Amino acid sequence: MEKLETVAEFKRKLCSFYGYDQSLRFVRVAKSPPVATGLKASLEPRDFLDFAIEDSAALGKERNRVNCLGNSKRAIDSQIDRLVYRLGFFPLARKERWNIPRKLKFISEIGVVAPRILRRLNTLRNRLEHEFAPPSKAQVEDALDVTMLFISYAELVQIPSLNWGLADKFTVRYDYNEMVFRFFDKDPDFSENDVSPLFSMAYGEVGFQDFYDFLVRIVPLMLRKSRLGEDL
Repeated sequence: MEKLETVAEFKRKLCSFYGYDQSLRFVRVAKSPPVATGLKASLEPRDFLDFAIEDSAALGKERNRVNCLGNSKRAIDSQIDRLVYRLGFFPLARKERWNIPRKLKFISEIGVVAPRILRRLNTLRNRLEHEFAPPSKAQVEDALDVTMLFISYAELVQIPSLNWGLADKFTVRYDYNEMVFRFFDKDPDFSENDVSPLFSMAYGEVGFQDFYDFLVRIVPLMLRKSRLGEDL
């Protein structure tokens, strides 16, 4: 079977699990969903947030206000990087040197974070970069509040999985460091021997972006709407 035909077959089977046909019409109640697995990111934005909270204990001192503001910014930037990583595009962001507005645009396009929070966050970061010289106590407290809100929100947000295993053992694994989908005809995680993929599909190859968009946009929508019995 050709690579793109195999990808199309996987998509068809995943749609079927959620009760949709190939035209994304709802045809029945969803089955028990296939297993989705995720990877843990190594970034720790709460470390910076904890530093900011410690600095906020003495905001009467200008040094503490500056430190609190700086650590709030680092916490935000770290959490944004963590989201981009969990969405599978951190290697490209690093290679192309995406700035924070570019990363926020990417997150916004995926739709995993509420736009109003992203707008407030972007406004805050612009103020951190250009207006706080030196910051007032009220400004620092507002920045810390927004930072805490964003960190907490981002920790709870549901990130679409890029790793799937279907009932017939047809499995997809995503390499977050290489930006490559690998397709298997059996679950490689439960095999006693090394399992070679049927094929791989890397970022930039024909079919990659379409399959990525299917997993991060269509599958979550199918899950939500299948519970209501709606067409997409």
